Amino acid sequence: MPKAPSNPGTLRVMSAARTAPLQKGGGDGPLGKRLAGEASNQVLNALSILKELAADFRQRDRFFKYKASIIAGWLMLSAASFVIACPGSSVKTGDMDARLVLGGRADRPSVTIWNESRDTWRDITLIVNGQYRAAVGAVGPGESITLTPKQLIGSAGAAPADLRFETLEMRTRDDQANLTDNLNKEWERLRKPR
Repeated sequence: MPKAPSNPGTLRVMSAARTAPLQKGGGDGPLGKRLAGEASNQVLNALSILKELAADFRQRDRFFKYKASIIAGWLMLSAASFVIACPGSSVKTGDMDARLVLGGRADRPSVTIWNESRDTWRDITLIVNGQYRAAVGAVGPGESITLTPKQLIGSAGAAPADLRFETLEMRTRDDQANLTDNLNKEWERLRKPR
């Protein structure tokens, strides 16, 4: 004997099962349209997950929200610290990893420039005060160049022996560096009483 329905006012239940399996449409349409369709599906799925997370977050108590905001702030500060402290290797400093040391006396200075990079500097031109130049073929890593007024040549001839180095620029085949700031710091160091 058939069972009597528990709620006689309801409609008949229909099954959602398919009578035959769905055929996959593997090669329908060009590749670009299929990729665009799949990308839009993934974006819509991600948006729906984010909406669900936002709804769940709204239903939480305020102490959970405080904790979540503290953690989010900590993560943002940590990420900002890493970005500030670790610049990318693609950043070109332009100083060529040169270390400058000013030596000698104040009336007859000499400048030593150390190559602290891993690369060899080639075809180096040193320009002092914008008018005097000296050329060096190559300086390997860890090696140095010592520059005195005797080595400098200008348009009017040799540089005076008491030339004061005010600006210093270094150019190579691949790069260039303005070492004037380092030179000024060295002058200040040299002038300090000992």
